[in-house]
Amino acid sequence: MKKKLFTLALSSTVLLTGALAGCGGNNEETTPEASKPAAENSVKEPTKISLSTINYGAEAPANDNAIELEMEKRTNTKLDITYVPSNNYGDKFQVMLASGQIPDVLLTTWIYDAAVLNAIDSGAFWDLTPFLKDYPNIAKTYPKESIDNSKVDGKVYGLPRPRPLVGGAPFPMLRQDWLTKLGLEMPTTMDELYTVLKAFTEQDPDGNGKKDTYGFSSSVAEGWMDKLEFVEDVFNGYNGFYVNLPGEPTKVKDFEPATRDAILWLQKAYKEGVMAPDFAIMESTQVIDMMKQGKLGMMPSAMDSKVLGEILQTLSTIAPDAALEHVPTLVSPATGEKYAIKEGGFFGNYLISKKVPEEKVKKILEFFDYGATPEGMELANFGLKDVHFTETDGVKVVNEEFTKLAGKALSNIWTNVDPYSRIVPAPGYPTAYFERDKKVIAERIENGVYINNSGVSSETDTKVGPEIGKKIQDMKIKVIMGKEPIESWDKLVETMKKDANLNKILVEREASYKELFGAK
Repeated sequence: MKKKLFTLALSSTVLLTGALAGCGGNNEETTPEASKPAAENSVKEPTKISLSTINYGAEAPANDNAIELEMEKRTNTKLDITYVPSNNYGDKFQVMLASGQIPDVLLTTWIYDAAVLNAIDSGAFWDLTPFLKDYPNIAKTYPKESIDNSKVDGKVYGLPRPRPLVGGAPFPMLRQDWLTKLGLEMPTTMDELYTVLKAFTEQDPDGNGKKDTYGFSSSVAEGWMDKLEFVEDVFNGYNGFYVNLPGEPTKVKDFEPATRDAILWLQKAYKEGVMAPDFAIMESTQVIDMMKQGKLGMMPSAMDSKVLGEILQTLSTIAPDAALEHVPTLVSPATGEKYAIKEGGFFGNYLISKKVPEEKVKKILEFFDYGATPEGMELANFGLKDVHFTETDGVKVVNEEFTKLAGKALSNIWTNVDPYSRIVPAPGYPTAYFERDKKVIAERIENGVYINNSGVSSETDTKVGPEIGKKIQDMKIKVIMGKEPIESWDKLVETMKKDANLNKILVEREASYKELFGAK
């Protein structure tokens, strides 16, 4: 990568995973190890690996806890793990880089942060690309997108912590029992969705003889539409404010005709009382409360079994037959194709210090390769069976012993790669929902759209982007609420297209995109 990339990179405001200075980096060279049976490996000297990772909990696992010892036994390693509290990551990471005391393995939550990119550019970390073909479990278990979407200049500098590809972004979740009562089908287009939401508003779906329900509501934020963003995303067929594609100039989604149509869709919903009138000042928790109270027919929601279960537990006390269901996909008016938001599939990457000898790099990758097996994922995420967890009908439940040793922190090392992790059993979440929601996930994976602009940045955007976003957002809200006509939106768009700062952002982002992804 050329040095000029980093004059365009964002300031290091994103929290990074880091390590304490002098965190016990241990780069002793050891005898190379191939994948061998545990019995044969047991007679070899264990490979010492220093590793720094994140800890979201109040307590960190003690050294040599039972789960860690088992991880070492199965991989013939001796681990020196530093758990850095999540609220100290940024500071500790900077200290670690400045001191040069880098452990063998280091987790960063955002590989595209300027500090990480500079470290990669200066040769601080291994390019893992040529090694990965020799580690079949990583290739088999990690989604290809998790690796591809976190590359830098087309190369793999960090093993990703995989995350599900779909289900984390807000998308319509509606009252399925109201659909049934009113004789309606699951909507597949924005027009059909509007018809359903209007019926939820006007046809007394709760049967109390009062007009006291709304089709939907949501929360918005300063500078963007927050959970209502799905409307613009569906209309356009992609998400994001700025969008970079190979061979094309940077696109501003808000300047597209489809965004104008999305604003009119929301304006109509507000005018006809289909959307709750206080949407512009509501908090996310208030929207959830309205759903619990049976006042809403739909809310934009992630596929989160805990949230769904929590809503249903309360809602069922006033509506025993209440049922909630996620809309799988909606056809985009702009593309004519089914659409759902697809995500990057990673949250952070493990980097290997270039101070580590090549043979030890291979042993570290063996360590992570075992962690990508079903056995490895079970161990790090649940512990030892009948010691730290029990299993009934395929459902694993950790016990107090697992909690006592702060075992959850170990799951950040060997991630449980599961496309259905967001819909695991939770209080109030009906068992029957699981198989149904798995089909929703499958449909979203098949039809979801993800445009990889990870790390694409602009120095000017860092300075003036929030101001631009607020100006655009304020006009959207005014038009939706009828305080300004749609022509005011048109005028703003034409004005913003000529804005010097905005055009500078577009030029800088395009240059950044080309540097990161080698796009011509």
